[in-house]
Amino acid sequence: MVKLLCCLAVAVSTQAGARPPMTRAYAPADVFAIYLVADPVDGRITAYGRGDWSQLKLAASPLITGDDLISYEWSTHTMRLRREALARIPRPPVQGTPFVMVANGQRVYLGAFVTIVSSMPFAVPTISIDAQMVDPAQPADTLVIQPAYPSPSFSVGADPRGDERIKKALTGLGKIRGSW
Repeated sequence: MVKLLCCLAVAVSTQAGARPPMTRAYAPADVFAIYLVADPVDGRITAYGRGDWSQLKLAASPLITGDDLISYEWSTHTMRLRREALARIPRPPVQGTPFVMVANGQRVYLGAFVTIVSSMPFAVPTISIDAQMVDPAQPADTLVIQPAYPSPSFSVGADPRGDERIKKALTGLGKIRGSW
């Protein structure tokens, strides 16, 4: 119903000569998405988990969408991804590569892709792109979203990875696995 209303709103506003609204929240591929941040991010935001990241400019298209997910293990926040999605994952510098987790068009949290060779702490959720180097048991087609880096003790406040909006989006896509 919401998708139908959104499409009707786009058709009406386009006919009236208005610019169509963003419909990203209702496209099946974007119910769940990870976007890279288009502009530099103040390192204090990712290091201390404080600051306003809500207005950061995002890349024009998502790096990872629900279509890229094979499954998402909710209890460990482990994403199993298709090969073509894994090929798009950035190789971050030691200061990380910021991303924003989006569910149904809403920004849920700021995170960072990191490398295990970094000595910089991150208070935001992180995805270590080379985690298999320290945990050879981790399958090559998976990425784990950790609460912080280098350990969970660096996180600040409530863990945003368990946000209901993400769970609802993943459940709707049929991608969620594991305990609730």
